[in-house]
Amino acid sequence: MVDDSFSPSQLSSLAIQAALDSKWDDALELNQKLTELEPENVDCLNRLARTHFELGNYSQAKKLYEKVLELDPYNAIAQKNLKKAMAFKKDGKTTNSNGLNHVPISPSVFLEEPGLTKIVTLIKVAEPQRLLSLSSGQMVNIVPKNRGITVTDSNNAYLGVFPDDTAHHILRLITGGNKYQAFIRSIKPNSMTLIVREVFRSKRFKNQASFIDESRIVAYSSDHIPMLNDDVPEETEDEAGGVKEENLDFKI
Repeated sequence: MVDDSFSPSQLSSLAIQAALDSKWDDALELNQKLTELEPENVDCLNRLARTHFELGNYSQAKKLYEKVLELDPYNAIAQKNLKKAMAFKKDGKTTNSNGLNHVPISPSVFLEEPGLTKIVTLIKVAEPQRLLSLSSGQMVNIVPKNRGITVTDSNNAYLGVFPDDTAHHILRLITGGNKYQAFIRSIKPNSMTLIVREVFRSKRFKNQASFIDESRIVAYSSDHIPMLNDDVPEETEDEAGGVKEENLDFKI
């Protein structure tokens, strides 16, 4: 039972923590109470919609995301997750949107650590229905093959593959004894991005980081003075990387 003495900010904090702990029934009660106090709080409405989605109430989630977009037509979280909710035609009480048991999501899952983590966007991904049944923070399987790496869910259903250059690099490290875990960072109908984390380093690679921190690559000027890549003259600087994608899924 929600304490009536709680302030909106306290209710919001408790609702967020309940979602992080996958306590969706508690999250439902907390967010419903907050919407009674602040019926146009779009952050709360988004959380309430997410809660209904996780409980299998897809039609209710859809209605709430539509309400958010009436209040805030450019709300990126509602835009994205409305498409996700619309992919499910029937409601159904489940422990998770794809029938899998939830595990609590720790914010540390999304922490990027130089040398230890790498953001990987899968290629040749599975159909949208399967991708949209998953959630950010969910662990997935890294399956080494002879010439690449396949990614599957906890039921061993295919999700996608690593790009060739990344796959070859990680395969070499796995063959040498390193171990890695992967978690879903963000999902779109036709794409999935993972955060891959080194969890064990073998003696063979004890002095070698798994992933180069490209933002700290050192270049050298003509007089051999080291410069960070931010200081490299424009005509010699490589065009690298891309726009870093905001993780909208994690804003519960």
